[in-house]
Amino acid sequence: MSQNTSAVNDSHIRIHVSDDLMRVEVDLYPPGKGGRSFTVQSIISELEAAGVTWGIDEKGLEAGILKCLESESPVRGLIVAKGRKPRKSVPSYWHVKKRLIATQSDDASAMNVDYRKHSPYVLVKKGEPLAKKVAEADGEVGKNVSGETLPAGVKDIVSYRPGDHLIEKDDVLYAAAHGRFEIKDRVMSVNETLEITGNVDYSTGHIAFPGDVIIHGAVCDGFQVASGKSIFVKQTMDASRVLSRGDLVVEGGIKGRGEAMVRVDGAVKAKFIENVSIEAHGDIVVEKAVMHCNIFTLHNFNLGEAGVLVGGEVWAQNRIMVGHIGRPDSPAACLRVGSDYIVHRKINAVRKQIERLDAKLEKIRVKSTINLDREKLLSQAEEVLAKMRASEAELSKIQHPNPHARIVVFGHIDEGTDIHICDLSMKISSPMEKTVFYYDAESQRIATRGIVESDKLESTESD
Repeated sequence: MSQNTSAVNDSHIRIHVSDDLMRVEVDLYPPGKGGRSFTVQSIISELEAAGVTWGIDEKGLEAGILKCLESESPVRGLIVAKGRKPRKSVPSYWHVKKRLIATQSDDASAMNVDYRKHSPYVLVKKGEPLAKKVAEADGEVGKNVSGETLPAGVKDIVSYRPGDHLIEKDDVLYAAAHGRFEIKDRVMSVNETLEITGNVDYSTGHIAFPGDVIIHGAVCDGFQVASGKSIFVKQTMDASRVLSRGDLVVEGGIKGRGEAMVRVDGAVKAKFIENVSIEAHGDIVVEKAVMHCNIFTLHNFNLGEAGVLVGGEVWAQNRIMVGHIGRPDSPAACLRVGSDYIVHRKINAVRKQIERLDAKLEKIRVKSTINLDREKLLSQAEEVLAKMRASEAELSKIQHPNPHARIVVFGHIDEGTDIHICDLSMKISSPMEKTVFYYDAESQRIATRGIVESDKLESTESD
């Protein structure tokens, strides 16, 4: 701080210079009786003597002096000089959307929060803009009140480089694929595969990803996994709800609690399956056991020569191959081949609609009087009913697309097991061993034969 004081009764000032030499304030004291007054130039001279040579505000100083003299009272803290801060130069960089780099924060005190719905993964869609290029900007040197030059320098920008699956167009960066947005070693990319090194649990939340999902840990109970491609699980999957547009491969088993649902557009492979409903368009291959499950496939179900099937229901459009069926004191299993389970469901849905509409029509018909509006309604309903019956008939034609389907049992078959091939059915009345069940078109019945070598070869094939 600098300070200068005039003679007695003369006007005088006190000068205050900031430590960083970027701001100067003065206190103005008016003259006493008979004293000399200061002027703008006299104060500038004192400022220069104190080392203040740049950024002096002469107009502000003049206004302050006028106020001091007219009021005959001190004016304190008058800003009379300012330095100019340097402006750093800015290199060109990609400005990434805030949502892509923001850290999620949950309110731990919030009530009724389902943390399974919170995910640390940032997903982007193909064609989504992710970042915009900011042009390079020149800097400007600064000066302090002593006239010293302050270098401009370069602004410290966290800069990221484009990586995989990104497209640049007109200074905008777009996602070239659906996937997870990632930044590693300052490289931005869209990863079409989501790899989870641990478990799917509260640390990850539910998983919904457009590409392949690789899970090195387990899928814990109550957590959902959905993938636009395939799902690979290295341990056990406690299935709650699993959806896959590709395959589902589980190196451990798939376990559920009765209401668990797995839907797969491709194939399913697992060591064992318990208490789960599984629907697949491709093969379902299980190594050891299927316990109390509802299994549906538009292709083959293969438990191999040693696998055990206990309870539940299995639908396969082509083949069912199992080692053993049933265990003591367990519910009987039901096996169906040759039928399309999706068509079967559609037929059941149409039949329920027909039943409901039939009931409504019956109520209309029994009325003693039918006016024109009711007659019109009756006619329209009958027309809809006729279309439904026609739809049911068309679906029935394609309900059993594969009369060549068969069920191959390499070991024991428990009494009470239900066997269905297309529209034919039979119940096993006494235990059987090593049997192939097939559709005998000539006699219109389910026929049986013994196991041959080709059956064993089929069970080891990877369809």
